[in-house]
Amino acid sequence: MVIGIDLNDVLRDFIMNFAKYYKQGYDHTFDYDEFELWTNNIQALFPFKTQGAYEKFVYEDYAYELFGACPTCEMQLSAAFNDWVTNIVPNMDIETPIELVMVSPFEYGLSIASTYFFLSKIGCKVRKVFMPSDSSDIWKTCDALITANPDLLAMKPEGKVSVKIETEYNKETDSDFSYPSMKKFVDGEENTNKILEKFEGNE
Repeated sequence: MVIGIDLNDVLRDFIMNFAKYYKQGYDHTFDYDEFELWTNNIQALFPFKTQGAYEKFVYEDYAYELFGACPTCEMQLSAAFNDWVTNIVPNMDIETPIELVMVSPFEYGLSIASTYFFLSKIGCKVRKVFMPSDSSDIWKTCDALITANPDLLAMKPEGKVSVKIETEYNKETDSDFSYPSMKKFVDGEENTNKILEKFEGNE
């Protein structure tokens, strides 16, 4: 079984970090304190004058700050995640082997190199990384997906397993399992077992 782990707002505190640099580098009038996280659509949350201005800001001028230097969603998350990858998953008493893949849609230009920097910064030990140009391709590569992205959760194919990491913008989105944070998920081996059992039950 292949488990995909989405980066944004699961491991990488992407949107809140985006708000910081949007105010710093694009719109100094942006009120960070009044910011409401009602969607994961970046261009709806942070207006840009043109599509070109958005792409230059995200994928050229601030790619490193947004994708590479971005903090993790929680303190101690890197250590907990890497312990799950190197100790919990390989040593689970199961017949079906588990393969992990890091996934990140909408990567382009300098964001790709910056994302690899983020993965190295947190000491990520997952062997496979997938950054598709079409986000729907993510479900073609994995049997289960851990994500905060409501669009990816909504497009889950039959027979696959969805795991939602809860945020303000995905409260109304259905999933097979839901956790308040990635750290809460990786802290218990039983959570990974639940995914496996659900997937095997779908077969």
